[in-house]
Amino acid sequence: MAVLQMSQKGQILIPRKLRERAGLKPGAPVQVIEEPNRLVLKAVPPDPIAAATGFLGIKSSLTRDLLREHREEARRERKNRS
Repeated sequence: MAVLQMSQKGQILIPRKLRERAGLKPGAPVQVIEEPNRLVLKAVPPDPIAAATGFLGIKSSLTRDLLREHREEARRERKNRS
């Protein structure tokens, strides 16, 4: 466990090994989560939407599904005109 000292401005220096393990990069946003009696730092992914994609384990593509539905609807419309 690392013990850090806070500066007069409330800043702390996170040791390199800890930053690397946590995926913290210079200038990258960091989320601070307040829990009882502690603060948790968490790296924020560059694109939270892309990072969340697939978190449910579903292997489908919304774009592919929409294109398939559009083709099926176009076929039905052509069939109904005939």
